[in-house]
Amino acid sequence: MFDLRNFTRRKIMIRPAYQLRLAITFFVSIMVYSAILGVIIFYPLYQDMSMATTPEEQALISSVVLYLHKSFWPGLVLVALLAALQSILSSHRLVGPMYRFEKMVQELISGNYGLRIKIRKHDQFKEMEGYLNTLAENLEVAKTRDEQFYHDARIKIETIKAMLEAEGAEYPSDVKRLAQDLIFELDSRDRYRAR
Repeated sequence: MFDLRNFTRRKIMIRPAYQLRLAITFFVSIMVYSAILGVIIFYPLYQDMSMATTPEEQALISSVVLYLHKSFWPGLVLVALLAALQSILSSHRLVGPMYRFEKMVQELISGNYGLRIKIRKHDQFKEMEGYLNTLAENLEVAKTRDEQFYHDARIKIETIKAMLEAEGAEYPSDVKRLAQDLIFELDSRDRYRAR
């Protein structure tokens, strides 16, 4: 029996390739956006510095520019790193459930219909938990019904065979009734499957 409790998430990086690619995308995006912001901030200051007429004005503007450079660019890198980290943490609530869904679907494909899934309260795709559990339940019921049907059909066929093999079979009406019951059950099974 497969138990999904073995798949509790104990790590943040569930799908490292995807999560790292997402983090790099966030990091690069923040860097690009911040570079654009840097141009918007620093370009007018450089314009003002080139238009300054006195060395005191140039010194004042250049001290402002140097101060902004010292605080802006490290802040930019810090914000980009935090955005990348946030993307990994946020994707955990998305990738984790998908990982569990994958595992459950693999189990369903292999015929383990007794499996039920439970994802964490704040994870994404919480409604999929219900859908997959309902699917597993329906498959389990269908499997049980099929197993019972084939068990009953086998017993009826074996009874018919035994009646036919018995010397001086005295019960042709019983054989006919059992065969008719079996045909009726097969027909009803076909109608059920056609739904």
